[in-house]
Amino acid sequence: MENYTLSSKLVLAISLLCALLLTGCEPAAEVQPQIAASSAVITSPLDQTQYAMGDLVVVRSQISAPEGVTDVILLVNGQSVRNDLLELPLKSGTMNQGWLPPSEGAYTLQVLAAAGGSYIQSGEVVIQVGAADNIPQVTATTLAPTIIVPTVETIIVTPSLTPTETLTPTLGPPMATAFQDANCRYGPGQVYEVIGYLLNGQSAPIVGRNAETTWWVIQRLDGYGTCWIWDGVVTLSGDTSNVPVVEQPPTPTPTPTQTPSPVPLGAPSPYSPSGVQSCGSTVWLEWSPVSHPNGIAYYEWVLDQKYSPEEEYHSWDSGSTANTSVEVGVRCGIYFRWQVRAVDGMGSPGPYSIPMEFRIE
Repeated sequence: MENYTLSSKLVLAISLLCALLLTGCEPAAEVQPQIAASSAVITSPLDQTQYAMGDLVVVRSQISAPEGVTDVILLVNGQSVRNDLLELPLKSGTMNQGWLPPSEGAYTLQVLAAAGGSYIQSGEVVIQVGAADNIPQVTATTLAPTIIVPTVETIIVTPSLTPTETLTPTLGPPMATAFQDANCRYGPGQVYEVIGYLLNGQSAPIVGRNAETTWWVIQRLDGYGTCWIWDGVVTLSGDTSNVPVVEQPPTPTPTPTQTPSPVPLGAPSPYSPSGVQSCGSTVWLEWSPVSHPNGIAYYEWVLDQKYSPEEEYHSWDSGSTANTSVEVGVRCGIYFRWQVRAVDGMGSPGPYSIPMEFRIE
């Protein structure tokens, strides 16, 4: 009788288990949070890239964020040097940011991309500026973004900042960003010659201003030296409160009409450099002298550049000298074209010489 009772209980338990399975009662599946892939990677320059003093460093970053990036901060040695605000959120694309090193040394570059109220942090890239023998080598560290998932719906990306744990907002150096293609002139006004350009979206460091703060002196991106750009065609970022007032160049005066000289003024003959030149930061432009009854007051020269044979030449540098040679700044891997003309003692310019081309390798 006891064995029969145990068998009945076993049958009853099995029946209840089958009934439970037939009703479809089963534990709810665990919901796994879905983390969207967000990243910021510096693709250029590469780690340990060498730059000459005076070179513009263009930091190119590949950014991806499903919620959209609203602004991108460039850090140099842990300090913000520029902050680019985007008109539309960027979900995936490339960001270019220019920065001019103030002195020789090793610099650590890093990018922070703001998205959804938090930051996506790139790894570090170390560049060397100046003579390599005089710079201590610094090794970049690869930093992975810290992703915290408190709930299925919320994703927070928290960057790890050094040397302090709290990100202290800094305005950074003053920068001018063109919102349209703009002329950059020799002085603050349309009476001055156009010597360069700042194209739509390009940014350049600000180094001076006029007393009225209606014109800014910027570092040229298309050549050496500085030029003046109107405040009405740029947006400003960084701390502009300490930008010094720069004395404007003398206003050019119209050249008085001269009686045509009975002797035509000839063009100089350029003879160096041409063809392929060794890589260096400067070259000497040299040409033959020109004689004229009125005498020669000076020579005017222009230097254009392009990055590949298929492109058109663009203005790089220009100037004048009383000599028949001048030293100019160049960059390696660039094609150059130059011309020169004479200006006689009455202020009348002659024709430009035939163009001479060379490439720096």
